[in-house]
Amino acid sequence: MKELSQVNADLENRIIGIITEGNECDDNKEFKAAIDKYDEAYNILPEPKFEWEMLSAWLGGSYFNAYFSLGNFAEAKHWAVIELKYKSSDIDVGPLMDIGMASYELG
Repeated sequence: MKELSQVNADLENRIIGIITEGNECDDNKEFKAAIDKYDEAYNILPEPKFEWEMLSAWLGGSYFNAYFSLGNFAEAKHWAVIELKYKSSDIDVGPLMDIGMASYELG
């Protein structure tokens, strides 16, 4: 995985700010507004979208939380799989728990 800060630190900081704003919306139960912020961050994330250290898993997990809270478990699972694929540590079990929760809700 690559670090966006080594390629474009200003863009990484901008994306971090947008995801943080989205997470604040999520904390306030404004899930659709949160997803709009995540979309904004995703749209400016350079290709390949999911090869950026920290940002890829964080964005996937953020999308998961919002979609899960909205009851869109299929979309939540989609993002949990992305979160798992790009996690930064082998001891991070959060993405596995997210997949399990979404799978449970999907029956």
